[in-house]
Amino acid sequence: MFDSVKFNKVSQNITDQIRNAIFEGRLKPGDKLPSERELIENFKVSKATLREALRSLEVLGFLEIRKGVSGGAFVTEVDMTKARDSVSNFLLFKNLSLKDLSEVRLLLEPYIAEKATLAITQEDLDRLEKLIRDSEHAIKNGIAVESRKNEIEFHRIIASITGNPILMFILDFVENLLIDTKAILKPGKEFSWKVLRAHKRIYNGLLERNVEKVHEEMVKHIREVEKDLLAAHKERGIEEQKLDQTGKKKESISIFSMRV
Repeated sequence: MFDSVKFNKVSQNITDQIRNAIFEGRLKPGDKLPSERELIENFKVSKATLREALRSLEVLGFLEIRKGVSGGAFVTEVDMTKARDSVSNFLLFKNLSLKDLSEVRLLLEPYIAEKATLAITQEDLDRLEKLIRDSEHAIKNGIAVESRKNEIEFHRIIASITGNPILMFILDFVENLLIDTKAILKPGKEFSWKVLRAHKRIYNGLLERNVEKVHEEMVKHIREVEKDLLAAHKERGIEEQKLDQTGKKKESISIFSMRV
């Protein structure tokens, strides 16, 4: 299945070969790789080099290394959390702002909502209706953490209705950035009530199968959230400036710089 390694970065070559075997379907989730001795002989590498490659694949989420008599290296399906964390680590070193986040949401979520409107089932509507009730209960009882979780889950459910794993992954990643932002800025109860009212309007549009209404309400909701979070950011006194491409200063609020 594998070739001997001939390149300078030996462990990376091993990683690439095993990952390609997974992508091509020659290895599937649950499959066990050959024994360490067989892999060393196959790749013609040292034990240390092989283990370095397998550890890299484990960190990436492609393998699970089990110990014991029945242990070994097993292929696993990369879950959304690991993939999302990898992208987050990359963006950690970028000057990502609330405006950047809102721009992506405006490009993505109205389209997702339109697709969901055409595909939504009664079961989906029931899930959203229950979530709205749970959100209202959380806000009334001052359960901020639960309220914020429900706010994001509303959007995740809508994305799941599309059945498109790429849209679902991107939306999940974006909404998790929003969770981090809310956790830092801690917007008040009025913010949560506004979000809930917006969700009710979007829900009503979905219930009516009204694509235009759902699109319009989603756009309005995203812009309202951006406005309120920017206001909350200013209240915390952590507003900052950065230069745009023309050299002029513009307001930009870095999400990751808020981690104080």
